Amino acid sequence: MQQKNTLIRTKQLIKKTVFFVFIISGLFAQGSINGLLSRGVNSAYNLDFTNAEQLFHKAIETDPDSPLGFYHVAQLHIWIYLGSKDPGEYLIFLKYSDMALERIKKLLDKNPKDELMLYYLGNLRTLRALAFAMNDSALDAFWEAKNARNSFEEALDVNPEFYDAYGGIGVFDYSLTYIPGMFRWAINLTGLSSDPNRGLKYLLTSYKKGKLNKIETTYHLARIYTEYLADYDSAAVYLRELLSKYPKNTLFLYQNALTLMKDKELDKAESELNKILRIDNKKLIVVNSLARFRLGEIYFAKNQFQKSINEFKNFLEKSKDFDFVGMANFKIALAYAILDDKEMSIKHLNDAKSGNLDLFEDAYAKNRAEKYSDNGFSDDALFIFKMNNYFDNGKYKIVYDSLATEFKNIKDIDLRGVALVLLSESSINMKKYPEAVSFAELVSSNEYSKEKWVKPYSKYLIGRANFIVGEDKSAAKFLDDAEDLNNYDFKDRIQSQINNIKRKLNN
Repeated sequence: MQQKNTLIRTKQLIKKTVFFVFIISGLFAQGSINGLLSRGVNSAYNLDFTNAEQLFHKAIETDPDSPLGFYHVAQLHIWIYLGSKDPGEYLIFLKYSDMALERIKKLLDKNPKDELMLYYLGNLRTLRALAFAMNDSALDAFWEAKNARNSFEEALDVNPEFYDAYGGIGVFDYSLTYIPGMFRWAINLTGLSSDPNRGLKYLLTSYKKGKLNKIETTYHLARIYTEYLADYDSAAVYLRELLSKYPKNTLFLYQNALTLMKDKELDKAESELNKILRIDNKKLIVVNSLARFRLGEIYFAKNQFQKSINEFKNFLEKSKDFDFVGMANFKIALAYAILDDKEMSIKHLNDAKSGNLDLFEDAYAKNRAEKYSDNGFSDDALFIFKMNNYFDNGKYKIVYDSLATEFKNIKDIDLRGVALVLLSESSINMKKYPEAVSFAELVSSNEYSKEKWVKPYSKYLIGRANFIVGEDKSAAKFLDDAEDLNNYDFKDRIQSQINNIKRKLNN
């Protein structure tokens, strides 16, 4: 089972990694032939793909020996492929990436120290790594990633002040850190290395001093601060910068919504997601579909259960694959149970077993659906889910008052563990730090067959409480203890919060 979970985590992280790096490709680099590329850049960022492609093709006609027009067309189509899952877009990407690669190599044969072409070669290799990974050619993807990094390093060997190249290395440095041990053979085989601290430093350097990939670097920093460091205030700074320039870019809007959701700004996140649906970009239908899914999550958290059901069903109707299908059905089942429709709840619990198990959200949904699908949700389960909603809405006193004594009456050990975690974190938010520690310590007195995440999270909460009151050594110890625990759901989310405090301890 542990090996299976590790494999699932590996697959998920490969996808996350390549998605994480794809924008760094420099699609929107500011080099131009006669202004055509720069105008195409602006159209692409505004998601006017038709106009962008026309301008890039005009650039090709103007200078067919230049790789830049071909390169931009290739990147445009891999972006559309990610947003549409249309295999035809993938084939177009391969065609134009091959033509761009041929022309870049010819120029480098003439001048191996052409730092700009080395940079573009790194970007193109990054795109190809993405394409191969998304089509289940993981080893080829890692080799291309290695070649991409080599090109960025060669550009810096030629000119250490070519700051845009630092961004390309920085993304690999950061993202590859989170590939699990089971997949280290590929990392070792290709010679890739990683260092998250150096990666962040390089990205910040590129952001401050680079000239070609400012937008891409800004986006990556926003993602890092949200997904890996749980520093939502810093992420918001970068996202505001992006959206001030491109307010209709649905990818940026979606990332902003995710950041706001993690920061429990549900009303603001809802507004961003509705903007995506109003824009309704037909080339990025996957983003539109995911916006529906997130709206379903928000309405559920706000106890607007019928609206939640409607959005999740819209998502299921429009989804292009099985990603989040399990979790959507699980949340629908929960909503129906709360609305006292047991028959529909059981139906969707059974449907919750059929999502994409490469995603931890869907694996979690399947696991919990198997627990409840025979008899439906218990009263205790519904009670805990309602408390979780109050917590997500920042109503910590309600959670505290409801659970402070009631947790002892919860018979299900896993549910009691969740209750104690909710109590502990609510206590922290209410500045009741000794109680937060006491509740978290109670978690360790039991073993959990389903909610295995509660143990590492309780360690994190003790570390967090100790950090707040200035007990740095104790904080560091408990954070290390949390990191030592493996094989549980949503590890990335917990790790990001651990990273947040550890950064503060080290500063």
